[in-house]
Amino acid sequence: MNFIEKLFQRVTTIVFIFSLTHIQAQYFYTGKIYGSEAMFNPINVLLNNGYDIIQLGNKPRTIFDFPYSHASKNIWDSVTHPGKTISEYGVNKFITNELFPLSFGIQGAQWWPNYNVHLIGGGMTYRMLIDWYKYHNYPLPKMLSIATVGIFHFLNEVTENGHYDNYNGDAVADLLFFDIAGVILFNSDKVAKFFSEELNLSDWSLQPSFRIINKTLQNNGQYFTIKWQLPFSEPWQLFYTFGMDGLLGLSYQIDKEKNIKTVKLAWSSGLFYDKNNSLLASLKISDHIDYQVVLNIYPGIIKLGAFSPGLWTAIDKNGEYMIGISTIWTPGFVIK
Repeated sequence: MNFIEKLFQRVTTIVFIFSLTHIQAQYFYTGKIYGSEAMFNPINVLLNNGYDIIQLGNKPRTIFDFPYSHASKNIWDSVTHPGKTISEYGVNKFITNELFPLSFGIQGAQWWPNYNVHLIGGGMTYRMLIDWYKYHNYPLPKMLSIATVGIFHFLNEVTENGHYDNYNGDAVADLLFFDIAGVILFNSDKVAKFFSEELNLSDWSLQPSFRIINKTLQNNGQYFTIKWQLPFSEPWQLFYTFGMDGLLGLSYQIDKEKNIKTVKLAWSSGLFYDKNNSLLASLKISDHIDYQVVLNIYPGIIKLGAFSPGLWTAIDKNGEYMIGISTIWTPGFVIK
């Protein structure tokens, strides 16, 4: 057994010990019945995070016809033989492309989503799931959270792997380094408090919906947002949202609860409206993902008596448009 495999065993032992410790403070989930927080639950987390990669145009959304057996075996072989995987991937390439910010080319900067989505986003989701399980009175909320993040992280690598046959270096970096590091990092109350109160880190993931006619999953994806108060102007904040693509811009606080953001980065632009860091509506235009235009309206805007559904509509790169509806209890479905 080489050094990397021994190190992995020690780290997983530390994570297990963390799962037995008790966390009091809740920073990311407070039981809001409106916006993106109302849509947050373990099922939507699995659909948004586990199938995040299918937002790209070269990945099929037909999740019921996916080579799960082949991809799972390939990922398992890769992470249970990390030394061999890294050796075949290339040690120097693994260090510069995956672990540390030493490569800045489009093809080489795999470390960027590793730090953004896996370390910070994954760690925040782990902590938010603890809050969710505690709020809904589930026993052993931390162990349930670890189980949930373990499943969706593995599923995420499986969907990225697809029919790929060789050892998967990216999966080793994600699963054995950044995903575990995210759990360890956000196990700290000080870290969780900093990201929650100083950076206003929030989960603004989409409203996953099934399209029955062709058995596809639509309008899914994990997205996170950070708002940093600008020192020279109280109503304005620097705003950054990240996930499969990233947007950078400014946020204007209308009152103590509501904010409007206008953001643009590279080939994408968007407009976002939130209440208490829970996203109420968003409009995004992007050439990076398979939806060129997508509008999401979350529960809390449209009210039909006591019922408040979420709605979304999207236009893909072929010009086809879809309309979907969702609720806070179940994944949504495409109605057109």
